[in-house]
Amino acid sequence: MAPYAAAAVGANKDFRRFFVFRRDTKCIKTLARLMENKAAEGVQHFEGIIKEKPFMKPKFQPFINRLKMINDKGVPGVTTAPYFIIVAELRGIPPSEQESLAHVLENMWLKTIALNLGFQLISLTSQMAENEELMELLKLPVGKFALNGCAIGYPEQTPQPTPRPNTQKATKWMD
Repeated sequence: MAPYAAAAVGANKDFRRFFVFRRDTKCIKTLARLMENKAAEGVQHFEGIIKEKPFMKPKFQPFINRLKMINDKGVPGVTTAPYFIIVAELRGIPPSEQESLAHVLENMWLKTIALNLGFQLISLTSQMAENEELMELLKLPVGKFALNGCAIGYPEQTPQPTPRPNTQKATKWMD
């Protein structure tokens, strides 16, 4: 029920797709391998930038460390949650597919909370839309859809609240 960029995709009613992967299946193992490979590519990319521009290391190193963790332990949620869902949104002009996907994922997040389920956004998914092997697995043409994904299931433990900015300080009333 999430909104989408109707003007961007035109009259195409086939603008959004959902792919549900179950834990311990052949497809989820393939997806995990592809995501681990993508994380390894990211490590190489950002380490290459640091070699050229060492002053960038403090900015990139925490992200590189997270990507390395994926190589060591796998993508959190992808193989451990009961379900991993990829949402695909048709790309249009102007490009607004990631905004549409954000609305979809927010609705899914709100529904999982209402059902006392856990929800984990897996942002690495959004970088996989050009991966030919993944798009073949999804039976989607490369370059035509944007992707994003989430893990859903009963959480092993309730996470601590995430720090948020003080809304009083972050809000400026305009006259």
